[in-house]
Amino acid sequence: MPTFHFRKYRLKIPTPRIIQFLINGFKSLEIQLKLSIIFVAVVVTAVVAFSIPILMQQEAVLKEKVQESSRFIAIKLSQDVKNILLYEVTGVDDPGGSVEEQLELLTRTNVAGLEYAFTLTTNGDIIVKPDSFRSNLKFDTTRVQELMLLEDFTAQRNNDYIEYYNPVQVKKGGLPITIGVVGIVFSEATILEPIATTEKLIFYTAIIIIFIAVTGIFFLSQLMVTQITDIFEAVRQVREGNLDFELKPRSEDELGHLATEFNRMVKHLREKLQMQKFVSSLTVQMIQERSGSRMKLTEGERHSISIFFSDVRNFTMIAERLEPEQIVKLINVYFQLQTEIIQKYSGVVDKFMGDQIMAIFPTGMMLQSAIEAAVEIQKSIFDLNNKRAANDEVTLDIGIGINHGSAVLGNMGSKDRMDYTVIGDIVNVASRLCSIARAGQIIVEATPLKAISKYYKTTRLEPILVKGRKTPVEICQIEYQ
Repeated sequence: MPTFHFRKYRLKIPTPRIIQFLINGFKSLEIQLKLSIIFVAVVVTAVVAFSIPILMQQEAVLKEKVQESSRFIAIKLSQDVKNILLYEVTGVDDPGGSVEEQLELLTRTNVAGLEYAFTLTTNGDIIVKPDSFRSNLKFDTTRVQELMLLEDFTAQRNNDYIEYYNPVQVKKGGLPITIGVVGIVFSEATILEPIATTEKLIFYTAIIIIFIAVTGIFFLSQLMVTQITDIFEAVRQVREGNLDFELKPRSEDELGHLATEFNRMVKHLREKLQMQKFVSSLTVQMIQERSGSRMKLTEGERHSISIFFSDVRNFTMIAERLEPEQIVKLINVYFQLQTEIIQKYSGVVDKFMGDQIMAIFPTGMMLQSAIEAAVEIQKSIFDLNNKRAANDEVTLDIGIGINHGSAVLGNMGSKDRMDYTVIGDIVNVASRLCSIARAGQIIVEATPLKAISKYYKTTRLEPILVKGRKTPVEICQIEYQ
């Protein structure tokens, strides 16, 4: 059976550069638009994937039915005009009709898609019905000869028409002889109209589905984007240091769980930040440096450091005159001033003990930094006391003891409660020096001070006895006024 193709489909594949451009453009789109595009692509893909096989199947069935009916019509027409053409050739057995009448009769049957029918004789004469299509048939001698050589029903596509040909044959001496050719011509558009109608139905259905889907996905994505925007704003707030920001979950899905977990994370960060205020910066630094390993209880390292002690003079007498709330407020003013200056000179406040501060200077010019910090503290307290006295406020005076030498930095305590601090003889000596320092006085052990004594004016004091040492400790006072 002869076959032909109604259509040819061609697919243009984009170049890699265009694909990369599209990918980059897609990445820069907003999430709502991305979701809409993805959903539309899924719907279109699904519609195409299901509709193309159906349309192809329908087109194949329709093509087969058209060919079957066209074959039947062409063979029937060939039989109807055979005797007429034979009479015109031989002049015997007048059939009592004409080719025009047979063609006219066929065109009046209203066969779907039939445009016109014609008969071609061996001498090149063409009879067409309706007559208006005569201009469509212009066969040269070569074409006439080709058609006269046809042995069976055949078809071919010509522009917007599908032409079917069937030879009109008689037998002579047992051999078939062609005495003419009949042709029926169909409009391709009319034949494929059911396919076009189905395509339109699929197209409009897909449009409706896409519209409903995009509308739904828009509102759904709006909720998702709102939650993502909230999370983004929350991250920005935390990045800027606002740990009081709380994210409100808007759903019970993964984004809602993410918001809940984010709030928990911020809460832990807030708690951690608050706890760090109660832990020395030296301990925090140690934890950060050793977070990847398990810290041991007795772990310790020997370092050369400077120890700083400051203590309020006559604090007991002052505390007797004030309420506890007033005492806390007062001591915090002086602690804040000292802490800022200690940190300014690269020192670390190790702990607050009642009205006393213990600080460590672990790096750089340790002893020099500790002394410079002590001098600035005493001068700043002097200025602060003048201002407070002018306002009739309570003032405090402090004494400072400083020592320098080798000590052990390590974790001490129990497995459930540890502290990272410094221990050693220089700590005991520094604490003893602080205890004997009068208001406004800075006392330093003389031995380590010799290396930098040229930078400071000092006054020798009477040696003191320290528990654990057999010989007295040589000390001196820093003159800073």
